[in-house]
Amino acid sequence: MSAWMIDIVVQLFGRADWLIFASAQICVVMAILPVILIVRERFGAKAGGYTALAAFLTHFTTISAVEYNVNMGFLPFWGWMVFTFLKAEEKDKLGWWALFGILSAGGMYGKYIAGVFLITVTLWVFLKRRDLLKRPGPYLAAFLFLIALTPHLIWLVHSNFLPIEYAMGRSGSDDKSWFDHILMPLIYVVEFIYSVAPMLLALAIAAGWRRISTISLTRIKAGVNRVWADPFMFAALGPVLVITVISMVLGADIKTAWSIPLGVVFAGLIGISAAALETGSGDFKNRFMVSWAALYGTLVLVYIAIFVASPLAKNKPARMLHDGPELARLVESYWYSHETAPFEYVVGSRWPGGTVAWYSSVRPSLFEKASLKYAPWVDMSDLHQKGALYVDYKKPRAMVAGMCATDLQKMLWPAAGGKIYKKHPEVWVATLKPATGLDAVTCVGN
Repeated sequence: MSAWMIDIVVQLFGRADWLIFASAQICVVMAILPVILIVRERFGAKAGGYTALAAFLTHFTTISAVEYNVNMGFLPFWGWMVFTFLKAEEKDKLGWWALFGILSAGGMYGKYIAGVFLITVTLWVFLKRRDLLKRPGPYLAAFLFLIALTPHLIWLVHSNFLPIEYAMGRSGSDDKSWFDHILMPLIYVVEFIYSVAPMLLALAIAAGWRRISTISLTRIKAGVNRVWADPFMFAALGPVLVITVISMVLGADIKTAWSIPLGVVFAGLIGISAAALETGSGDFKNRFMVSWAALYGTLVLVYIAIFVASPLAKNKPARMLHDGPELARLVESYWYSHETAPFEYVVGSRWPGGTVAWYSSVRPSLFEKASLKYAPWVDMSDLHQKGALYVDYKKPRAMVAGMCATDLQKMLWPAAGGKIYKKHPEVWVATLKPATGLDAVTCVGN
């Protein structure tokens, strides 16, 4: 889904880098907007205002937001899934249920973590709103969800469930020790708290120690009961609980990036709490604004430091300091020193190969890892007839994707400012030529 979204932007407006960065910012705004709207509607304008400020006190809506990626593309879907479900749950109108089903399918196309929210709302319906099961709305949402998701389910079967295998591999849920079922969920909870720590800190500073010191077990129980009674609060905290339980059952290492949208919705809880605390304190608002400005400014300074200080301190360039256009220029120069026709295919890994495919003067198709599982749209007969450009961190074998690798060359991936690092990234390039047919060449070393 994230790739489709950015491709629409490219098709409409061109391939300028600033459009990609702007798209990431638009995704952030579109993710925060539904949370503000639902909080404002349910808890008042003050709560909505504090929510808007708190939502920008996370790593993912400031430092990471400069980079458009699968996480940024998915971000809006979570917020609008929350919004449409709460509208459907409250009003029980078929239109809202239909929107929820369609947006949920879009969310699943974006990232499978969307399924965590679907588990959360299913729990809410079965535990708190069973009356909805007697109405057609939830069934309409489920029907539209399955219809929209059917092409993806078919592809999953044909690809031997590749994305699920990838996710399980990253989580390291195989061959777990017994203590991982305790340690991993604890680590996840700590990392989640860390991700929302700036907004919690702003709230704590504004509230002051006197109020914080009055927190008791009775008040905590009252807060839990309120979460249990309010669908928005349950939608904000329920997914954290669901992910924790999944990690506990599987012993899985849940990546913090997988739960990026949870922090945005959690900002709604901060907004609700801040609005309530402001009522009994005349200087609460001023303290919150000062702490917010200081914390937001710190995040911005950290972002700037990544670009200014990183080249001085690190022995390899940060991802955002790789010079993509210059790499594409070097690779194109290499290609045209051996071939006359433009290359229509790039074979290689997503990062170097995708970068060259993006910045090249022609727009070739990326045949990721030379596997139809990753790029099922590639016409193998056309590829074998035309040949391809190989770009990857790994040195190519004698034969790649049924073609012979010739004219192998290793080059440095240029970094911003022309700096050479101690552990500078290196890229292998090669021309891939047909191994069969009239223009066949012999694969050296095969």
